[in-house]
Amino acid sequence: VLKNSTILHIGIDDTDSPRGMCTTFLSYKIIRFLKKQGVQFMDYPSLIRFNPNIPWKTRGNGAVRLTIKTKNPNKIKNKITQFIENYSDTKNGANPGLVFYKNESIPESFHKFSKLAL
Repeated sequence: VLKNSTILHIGIDDTDSPRGMCTTFLSYKIIRFLKKQGVQFMDYPSLIRFNPNIPWKTRGNGAVRLTIKTKNPNKIKNKITQFIENYSDTKNGANPGLVFYKNESIPESFHKFSKLAL
């Protein structure tokens, strides 16, 4: 158990383009990094699948959510931001989204908004 630690929710989307990369693969690389940092995973990663019939979909058309407990949230946020900047296929149209939220739980208003977005 990590004392004096922070719960950090992480959302990753649109790191891929029709020509390459994969948000789930990039998330795998981030998870490998997080394991080496000794973070505690609060749940399994979530894969969020979006409507496959829309014309502006990304290659994989999915997003990933991670929830961790860490003593070093700023270091973790900076490193994950570097992963997104270095590996996202922005040259071919990727428009990455990265969200960090520090709190024990996600507010109900966030859940409602996410259902509207899906």
